[in-house]
Amino acid sequence: MNNKLLIRFFILSLLPFGVMKAQKTIVPAGITATGSGGSSAYTVGQVDYLQKGTNVQVMEGVQHAYEIISLAVEDLSGKEKNILIYPNPVKDFLFIELNDKNLQNTSYVLFDSQGRIVKKGNLNQQKSELDFSLMPSSVYIIQLFEKNQNIKTFKIIKK
Repeated sequence: MNNKLLIRFFILSLLPFGVMKAQKTIVPAGITATGSGGSSAYTVGQVDYLQKGTNVQVMEGVQHAYEIISLAVEDLSGKEKNILIYPNPVKDFLFIELNDKNLQNTSYVLFDSQGRIVKKGNLNQQKSELDFSLMPSSVYIIQLFEKNQNIKTFKIIKK
């Protein structure tokens, strides 16, 4: 009696495992990192699963979270901004032309790709130049201000 009950329990306990589905991955890369505090293993890949029906297909889904960040700046409305910045991409010197006489006391702030301020200064002439020759190749953001209000923002690529 005990043997029959034990066999039935064993069979019933194995039955759900045939129905359960575990997560499988297509793993193109991964690593195990170890240190004095322990170890951690991770993979970079996509989850795959089978879709039931007449045609069995392998479907892939992204396994990692992502965040979309957009850089947007509101320009002053109703104000014509006749500003030229060239050449872009820049190699040595970036020229800034202020073709509007109302843009006299214009200042600028130059940011690197991590958002740190690299340079700041005033543009007192109609045509000014900024020296990029000692700067590393990267993407920069330059913001132009008039009376502490942002009038224009440009993305600059340094070769």
